[in-house]
Amino acid sequence: MLDHIVAGGLLLYVLGTLPQARLETKVLVGIGTVATLILISTVADPEAVWRGLERTLIFAGLLPTLKMTREVARLMPSVRASQNRLAALPDSAADVGITIGATVFGAVLNTGSFALVSAVVPANASKERRRSAACASMRGMSIAVLWSPFFVGFAVAGTYLPMVELWEIIPFGFICVAISVSIALAMFARPFSFSAVGAALACLKPIASRLGIAAGTVILVGTFTPLSTLGSILVVMPLLCMLQFFRRPDALRPVLEKTAEGMKELGDDLALVAIAIVVGTVAGEADAVIVHVAPLLEGGLPAPVLLALMIGIQLIPAIIGIHPIITGTIFLAALTSLDHGVLPLALYEAMLAGWGLGAMVSIASLSVVTAGSMFDVRPTRVALGPNLAYVFVVWAVLVPILSILHYALM
Repeated sequence: MLDHIVAGGLLLYVLGTLPQARLETKVLVGIGTVATLILISTVADPEAVWRGLERTLIFAGLLPTLKMTREVARLMPSVRASQNRLAALPDSAADVGITIGATVFGAVLNTGSFALVSAVVPANASKERRRSAACASMRGMSIAVLWSPFFVGFAVAGTYLPMVELWEIIPFGFICVAISVSIALAMFARPFSFSAVGAALACLKPIASRLGIAAGTVILVGTFTPLSTLGSILVVMPLLCMLQFFRRPDALRPVLEKTAEGMKELGDDLALVAIAIVVGTVAGEADAVIVHVAPLLEGGLPAPVLLALMIGIQLIPAIIGIHPIITGTIFLAALTSLDHGVLPLALYEAMLAGWGLGAMVSIASLSVVTAGSMFDVRPTRVALGPNLAYVFVVWAVLVPILSILHYALM
């Protein structure tokens, strides 16, 4: 009964913030609501709606926690030191620095990384130079989700694949990030030089240890306590933020003010997470749906095909503006409700890959809009540009890697 009451409160909050939400969010919530109503009026149990909302409740605590973490990181002297070093890079190493810098900053700051790496581009830069920098920042920030537990996508995957330990997914995800960055440098760094990569990495030395401490602490807590992935983040990150407040009391007020302001913007993310999980839960528990889907997903398709689908079902619709949170969550919910036979670690990473690659090229992605704003480039020129080729190359490379992992460990 209490769960229903709290879930009802969450529903009221989402409905209350919906009028201020982006048009894309309103459309997707509307489509999801219609799909849910059709399912519960025909083949699904109406109680599944409440179970979906209850599964969403933890995100009501996670999203503000991530927001506070970003604001604390933004004010850290080590972050500013790394930003200033990146800004001092020569033009020949600028895009390399932007890509690697956005990957590192984006691991914690997410879209907030664009404001930091945009300082690398001179104010009088040409349109093509600014577009190139915006695309480089999108490549870096978007692939950070492959390993960073500070993304909503990471948390959604953990909700459906709780058996995957943090000590497994974070190191493996870091390897996938390194591969993806290498592909980006091979495709776009002109001229490429290892000295430019070394210079970019040296710029990030001040923040590297702090990021390692944060990720390492989350891994340790998740490994040696009964807490889930989300639970570990909810416990660890506020404590690390408090430690920063003790070290720098002057940061407390601006961080809390910015976090409070950001709460108004969390309605978009929470609405998308809620409707995606509700639709996924309702569809995943509907016997009539499972009867038709099960033959395809339950041993009917080989693991490499399912892994490719996990990425592609987020990437392809994202190009026309459908957020990966919708397609990815619903597909993962359906898949995990069945005996799919895919290694959970590989499936988890495929979910993250689809999320990141889809967000990189979605014309309606908040990441693309923010990058366009920071670099003064139209969002469509950021999304529908050279990164389109990049996401398909990364997709083609990651699927065999995840398939090899699957067959090696299953």
